[in-house]
Amino acid sequence: MRKMGGIILRIVYSGTLKTSYIPFLVKVVPREGSGELLALQESVRSALQEPAILQPLSAEEFDHILAGNGLILGVYVEGELVGARAVLFPAIDEGHLGNDVGIPRSEWPKVVYQEISLVSENVRGNGLQKLLGQLIMDELKSRTDECKYVCCTVAPYNIPSLKDKFNQGLAIGGLKQKYGDHWRYIFFKDLKEEFEILPPFKEVAMKEFKEQQDLLKAGWRGVSLTEDHGEWKLIFGKKEERITLPF
Repeated sequence: MRKMGGIILRIVYSGTLKTSYIPFLVKVVPREGSGELLALQESVRSALQEPAILQPLSAEEFDHILAGNGLILGVYVEGELVGARAVLFPAIDEGHLGNDVGIPRSEWPKVVYQEISLVSENVRGNGLQKLLGQLIMDELKSRTDECKYVCCTVAPYNIPSLKDKFNQGLAIGGLKQKYGDHWRYIFFKDLKEEFEILPPFKEVAMKEFKEQQDLLKAGWRGVSLTEDHGEWKLIFGKKEERITLPF
């Protein structure tokens, strides 16, 4: 077993692509893997209709994670990297996402960032992004002494990523300009606590940033996504009950 950033990595998964019946393997990307990650990232980015919705990582950022400051899981088909998902143990600074969603500063060392998620166009339709998310979340939940919170940012209208985060049980806790002047939703999840969202719910058009910000300031959380006559809307609710998980 390898140890990176305080997390013992046990994750290895094998399966078969549903669309082609070709076997694949999920494993930890090796320390020297930044080159293949950059190549995958560029192929994914160039295939997007709006490349700006993807916040790419540099070679230095990939190297930093691979050096023990997080973990990156890769999907390999016939030896080729076709998918990847990364988490980062971030530096403690004023730009910390914990500050954007109300996590006490004393808890910031237990915050993990979900970083980039990449799946090649050649293997889409096989549920690989969801699988990688499940594997990483399972690992983090098994190590809640080191990792209590998961945070990440997603661009408005990046619908696949928004759906992905909601499917993992993350909620929107903030909406701010990050990385310069780019609007980003700030998602978070407390790995040791579950909460139930009960009616009433509020639907807000995704383009209505001010209304969303007002709801977030009032304690509402973005919990789901819906499409209404071609317009994307976010569903907001309030936390009604908190349950501490027994681990």
